[in-house]
Amino acid sequence: MVLKNRIMFKKLPRFLQRLLRMLGMAPEPPNFDGLFTLYGQRAFLTSSIELWYRKCIRDNPFTLDCLVIKISWYKKQNGVEHEFLRFDILSPDRVHTSIVIAERGGGVRNQSRDPSDATQPTDTIAPLHTTAGAVTPPDAITPSFSSQDVAEDSTTNGRTNEKARRSAHISSTSSSFQRSAHDLVSYATLDSSASAELEWKCKKAARICTLMFPEGVGPSANELATLLYVTSKHEPTYTITNTQCYWFVDTVFEALKSLFPGAQQDIANHRGGTWNRVRIRTKESVDEVCGKYRAARTALAEEAQQKHRAEQQQEEERQREREQRQVAEEVAKREREKRQVAEEQRQAAEEQRQAAEEQRQAAEEWAREMEEERERERQAAEERAREMEEERQKERQAAEEEIAQLRRELKASRARATAQQV
Repeated sequence: MVLKNRIMFKKLPRFLQRLLRMLGMAPEPPNFDGLFTLYGQRAFLTSSIELWYRKCIRDNPFTLDCLVIKISWYKKQNGVEHEFLRFDILSPDRVHTSIVIAERGGGVRNQSRDPSDATQPTDTIAPLHTTAGAVTPPDAITPSFSSQDVAEDSTTNGRTNEKARRSAHISSTSSSFQRSAHDLVSYATLDSSASAELEWKCKKAARICTLMFPEGVGPSANELATLLYVTSKHEPTYTITNTQCYWFVDTVFEALKSLFPGAQQDIANHRGGTWNRVRIRTKESVDEVCGKYRAARTALAEEAQQKHRAEQQQEEERQREREQRQVAEEVAKREREKRQVAEEQRQAAEEQRQAAEEQRQAAEEWAREMEEERERERQAAEERAREMEEERQKERQAAEEEIAQLRRELKASRARATAQQV
């Protein structure tokens, strides 16, 4: 009962997340390629590890904040017991989880001594960058192992003859060809429509081991992608004898334990790297891969520093250009202000000149009016003087006529008086 309640308690957050998503209340996953798919997307995405690393993860700074919290080692129960790794990765806001499945399969055959090898079991992988439907995993891997491994394991289990014959047959048929490795990643957002097939792929297989990373211990998605890329490039050739899917899964798993100590592994002795419970010998590459990983991270750090310095130099150059532009703008502004002041002074002087001109014109108009007034007064005075002169002349003429009349009368009087005296 306690175990059942614990399982229900663990499933409760996922149930609530699904409920919120169904109601349209759940926030959308981060919108960047390589880890997360949108809730409305129905198919998960698949890519080669190299392309996934170079195009989606390597230069994406957000992947540095996406932390790996769990690594699960899965083993199929039928056929050649193909193995793959599942990584659960938190988004930067710690709200969403991405499922990333990494696996190795065989691609095109490089060489073969016997044309009949074409009938042997081979890896089957769907085309890269699939956006609809699931990728067919490399289920048909034919593992190989040396007779010494089989003899030791067979003696322990009391089945020496059967496993020795199986080992001899597979070793003789599998060592005759090599293939280019087909290393893939498939990813989708957990609890989305796109993740259903990936989760079903995991449910059909057996989870044989889990590695849990406490907070602050595990790698980021960027670091994980670097390790997967380095591992894939370390052995780019698929050989059934030692660099098959067992080698790839074991190398990545052990490298992560070595590079990020503090992880908690639930099962130490698991069935990983076995076929029909027979331990398959794989190439020991963990130390070399870890060394290449550290070198790659150092190179990335140096590249990031160089990029940061270049960006800083560009920013400083842009800052200098901005400062120069600001200085030029300030100089231009001061010039504009000077021109504006000069223009205002010119306008003020023009206004003063216009005012003086108007005053001059007004003074001239006033002077003209005064001159006209004086002219009118002079003319009026002359007219009055002329009239007065005429009046005086008339009066003088009248006086002269009156004097003349008086003289005539006086003369006449004298004449009469003379006449009377005579």
